[in-house]
Amino acid sequence: CVEEVAREHGKTIDLSRIPLDDQAVYGEIQAADTVGVFQIESRAQMQSLLRTLPENLDDLTIQVALVRPGPIQGGAVHPYIDRRAKLRLDPAFEPPLDHPSLREPLQETLGVIVFQDQVLEVAMALSGFTIGEAEGLRRAMSRKRSLEAIEAFRGRFVEGAVERGVGEDVAHEVFDKLVGFSGFGFPKSHAAAFGLLAYQSAWLRHHHPAEFLCALLNAQPMGFYPPASLVRDAQRRGVEVRSPDVNCSRAECALEGEAVRIGLEYVRSLGGEEAKEVAAERERAGPFTSLRELAQRTGLERARLEALVASGA
Repeated sequence: CVEEVAREHGKTIDLSRIPLDDQAVYGEIQAADTVGVFQIESRAQMQSLLRTLPENLDDLTIQVALVRPGPIQGGAVHPYIDRRAKLRLDPAFEPPLDHPSLREPLQETLGVIVFQDQVLEVAMALSGFTIGEAEGLRRAMSRKRSLEAIEAFRGRFVEGAVERGVGEDVAHEVFDKLVGFSGFGFPKSHAAAFGLLAYQSAWLRHHHPAEFLCALLNAQPMGFYPPASLVRDAQRRGVEVRSPDVNCSRAECALEGEAVRIGLEYVRSLGGEEAKEVAAERERAGPFTSLRELAQRTGLERARLEALVASGA
């Protein structure tokens, strides 16, 4: 997308220098208007965005890590969403904790485990694990989800918690959440990088919608939505999308001013190499003046020509 903007407008966007507090961008994120946006375009993410209403990069870091198998199985998603809603209504709201010793490791995620790093911090804070023991627990969780390897730490975890004045039932309850989290969770650094990429994607989509659509179509297959859905979403936001045309289209999608011209590669039955050959022949000897001339100059088989006709190209 950055390359498309540079080609079209002669300016190169440095994504490391864009404003990170663009309220219009966050407005679209909060409205779950995120089709085509990295990490936050799935239906599950959209439903969550409408309730968590991210306001900054810290919020997005938690958001991309929240809708993952680990936090879901660890029972973190609904409590986090509910507590965030309560915090918006009452800034003095204190999220409940399984034990006061978990306040520091779980403060930023409102008392639930969202990041892989927090597994280590919880084990050290609640049960007195050494860094080495906590790392051993984390590795057990990442070892092909080995439940047996994880359960081997339960006795030490509960015993250490009890020695520090934590009730045995509470210790088991917290460990059960860690076991659930082992389904897969992001380290915070990974989530932060993904959160930044999500914001940068949303920023480009908002400020350069035509270039964003063009780049997204040329990068297919990727993401959750088929090309037709991406096109309809862009059209809803005011982007003009023009049909493929043997005398206008390149092989890939391309910009024509503020409009996006669909590439010949998108014509069903026409392969990428054939699309390039059609575009190259047009550049070599000029526009095609008739279907007969198109057939003669390109040597396309009947089925390919019929596909071009059916597509309107």
